Amino acid sequence: MKKRMPSSRLSLAEVHKGYFVKPEDDFATNYVITQDGLKVYRLKGVATIMAEPRLSEDGTYGSVFLDDGTQSIVALAFRENTKLLMSIKKGDLVQFMAKLSEWQGKKQLNLEVLSVVSPNMLTLHRAESVLAAIRQKKYFKMAQKIYDEEKNVRKAMDRAKKEGLNPDLIDAIEELNYLVENAEESRIFDSDTAIESRVMEAVEKLDEGDGVVLDLILYELKDDYLADDIDNAVRELLSRGDLYEPRVNYFKKAI
Repeated sequence: MKKRMPSSRLSLAEVHKGYFVKPEDDFATNYVITQDGLKVYRLKGVATIMAEPRLSEDGTYGSVFLDDGTQSIVALAFRENTKLLMSIKKGDLVQFMAKLSEWQGKKQLNLEVLSVVSPNMLTLHRAESVLAAIRQKKYFKMAQKIYDEEKNVRKAMDRAKKEGLNPDLIDAIEELNYLVENAEESRIFDSDTAIESRVMEAVEKLDEGDGVVLDLILYELKDDYLADDIDNAVRELLSRGDLYEPRVNYFKKAI
């Protein structure tokens, strides 16, 4: 029987700042390793539904756009899990449990659980996330000190265990160093007029007065264009003055 991987409660901002890892073993679970060495196999969180859920015509696939106040993300549902999207709507506050995936360099969620909750759950989630982040940062700093002093992974793991630290933190530091060194550089893209036109249309359609967050533009156009291409088109429109930023990462059409 396949082992059920543990869940972690943390903010979407921490997830996006981390590194997505797809193990070579096809049966192993994907994970995100945060900058503080936490391996996140299943994410637990509370977020707001920012756009009406989408379902494929045959009902075997669906998606929804989530924002927890720190960042936003696309969450996917497949086969029997698409029923999770049928009882929610834009503006609902939901609690979710999901595995991690990645599409065109953008992190996504594969939903396992999704339910509407009261505003109190958001307060509780944020408090638990902050406390967990503080603990993880503390332990990671201690492990980093051991790693730097020992200069040998095996010795560092043995010492960490003796000092009451999880030796997996040493392994996480080693993995993070590798991921940072081998991180792919962003692909450069020459903006295409067709994409720019679609971006302008999306901004006009989605703007409810305060501008449109970039991730919602990406979500609106994700079936037709690569995320990097959309992002670069937005930046090009911004540089030409066709769009402006009323606040960070929100865009409006220039009058």
